[in-house]
Amino acid sequence: MVALFGVVGASCLMSILSVGLAAAPQKSVISAAQFTVTGVVALEIALAIFFPRQSAAPPDERERLIVARAGHWAGLIFLFGVLPALGHYAVHGNGNIMFHVIVIALFVSGVAEYGAQIILFRR
Repeated sequence: MVALFGVVGASCLMSILSVGLAAAPQKSVISAAQFTVTGVVALEIALAIFFPRQSAAPPDERERLIVARAGHWAGLIFLFGVLPALGHYAVHGNGNIMFHVIVIALFVSGVAEYGAQIILFRR
């Protein structure tokens, strides 16, 4: 999933930066976001099918704390991307920039969450 977020996020970032933040949302960015969401759902379903015992098992105390901590950090990263985007929209009224910044914040927070989980599980 980290690779999926990384590859799609990098392509979206390159697409957004090539046309500028003020341009209208490109179809490639929208389709990449849809592909990412669909891919994550498909991966979760495949993991549940191939590893039913692990998917049905309740998480232990350590795992719950790690997932909660990583989710908290990712939420803060997403917040630091969304709040400036909303502030810019309130002042300038440009929804295109808001969309692009929120998409970038979504990808960055997703990669940060999975990266934090990997780091915390290895401690």
